[in-house]
Amino acid sequence: MILVTGATGNVGSAVLADLANKPVAVRAFVRDPARLKVRADNIEVVQGDFANEADVRRALDGVEVAFLASNFSPAMVDLQSRFIALAKITHVRRLVHLSGVGANMQICCARALRWLGQLEATAADSGMTVTHLRSTFFMQNLLQFAPSIKQCGVIAGPFRSARWTFVDARDVGAVGAVALLDEKHDGQTFVVTGNESLSYQEVAERLGAKLGISVRYMDITANEARGKLQASGANPVMIEATLELWDACASNLINIAPTSVVQDLTGRPPRSLDDFVSDYRSRFS
Repeated sequence: MILVTGATGNVGSAVLADLANKPVAVRAFVRDPARLKVRADNIEVVQGDFANEADVRRALDGVEVAFLASNFSPAMVDLQSRFIALAKITHVRRLVHLSGVGANMQICCARALRWLGQLEATAADSGMTVTHLRSTFFMQNLLQFAPSIKQCGVIAGPFRSARWTFVDARDVGAVGAVALLDEKHDGQTFVVTGNESLSYQEVAERLGAKLGISVRYMDITANEARGKLQASGANPVMIEATLELWDACASNLINIAPTSVVQDLTGRPPRSLDDFVSDYRSRFS
């Protein structure tokens, strides 16, 4: 039995999509089954909350391998650490863990990367065989700019001129599904990226060309970005964590070149930014 947590998220739902209708039993652990995008005869749905130990134990019953992902939040270290402890107790043998590029529990300037580093260490110390997926920034995060693109053709952020290596969350999910199904990938750390590195100016130009509209990038200060995040109602801790992470990338602290992981594990190239915009066109226009 394979357990997929975070099954309604961008990556978790992609993992499920790749496991659907395969000759393997799959269990999706979700808080709200109505939000589940993927249904198949081999997928069992278990409703529950990461914070509820009884729910997690019920989800882990009979599971041999699990995909671990959860909402990115200040609580993620505690929630995922509890899950890892329960997975060990219930004799889960293998774990595929969604992490992120730059994960490092010793890093001083980005708490989100410390959270991911702590979780990688906790999983590694559990005694289970762990595969870490260190993804770069998701293309799906660009959807946060959809309102400003539609209203005034602008992407505004404190991203400076740095080049970012984006990845489609669906490709990360596809890599995760392969790692869940094939034990030869056990114990490895995969840096999962798209096929190119782009500045936000280039992203804006590519979006505009694909959508057939004018889109420009406007560089703003971190404090201006903080105000926009506050106006959106974001959690105060997550606002600061987000700004720290953006600064780490804008400062080229954690930027990396594209890797061949998606091609190597799935047998096909990663989706390009143009592919992503084509698939999500309705969200931008």
